[in-house]
Amino acid sequence: MKRIGCLMLALCMCAAPALAAPAVEAQPLAGQACYPAGSDAGTARFVFSYVYPQLIPGSEADRQINAWYRNLATDAASAGDAEAAMLGEPPPAGTPAWYTHLDYRITHSGEDYLSVLLLATRFQGNAEAESWAAEVFARSGVYLGQPVSLSQAMGLEQAEGAAPQASYAADLAYALIWQIIQSDAASGARAYYADLTEPDLRLALNPESDYYMDEDGNIVFFVQAGELASEVEGVLTYPFSHAELLSDAR
Repeated sequence: MKRIGCLMLALCMCAAPALAAPAVEAQPLAGQACYPAGSDAGTARFVFSYVYPQLIPGSEADRQINAWYRNLATDAASAGDAEAAMLGEPPPAGTPAWYTHLDYRITHSGEDYLSVLLLATRFQGNAEAESWAAEVFARSGVYLGQPVSLSQAMGLEQAEGAAPQASYAADLAYALIWQIIQSDAASGARAYYADLTEPDLRLALNPESDYYMDEDGNIVFFVQAGELASEVEGVLTYPFSHAELLSDAR
């Protein structure tokens, strides 16, 4: 009887649908372009380089994510040309070369989502500056393999026909972040600009896209350095659990 019970348990386990395993990184895509044409890393006046993630293709979602970054790598050459053209006159010989380096960090890898934080580091003769972007990809569900907005990640998609600028999820984020800013400004915890207003926050942050997931699946919003506070504060981050974001939901 005991053997029959064990056999039934094994059959049930085999019949249960397998959960998707977290994504596993493969060799990343990397490239470099030196300007002016014909120069190398030692003689260039401007160097544009990138590193983009690739995954071991264990699922259809991972294959689509790989294709997304292969397309970005393909576009990187023209992006480097455009940035070099915008810089104008390069720095004179004998001074440090200017550069832009695009890198990444996978901040969350789970059954349902993969979050990639994209880091752009630039040097144009003064201090090095860093800016962030992020993409959160669905690894399951109707958005499988696609980047998802905050509303989609939280299951708060707008009803069909709603105004494009309307976002219930974004309004929740703005309200909570503004509370934090007011508290930190009052205590001196961060060097926010003295004349900062909530409309300034709404101009500096788009919660639908300016977020990533941390290793625990929390939502982390980010605002570029110098937008709301002194440059010395760097990129500002505001992490929330899903429950915290929904705490003010009406």
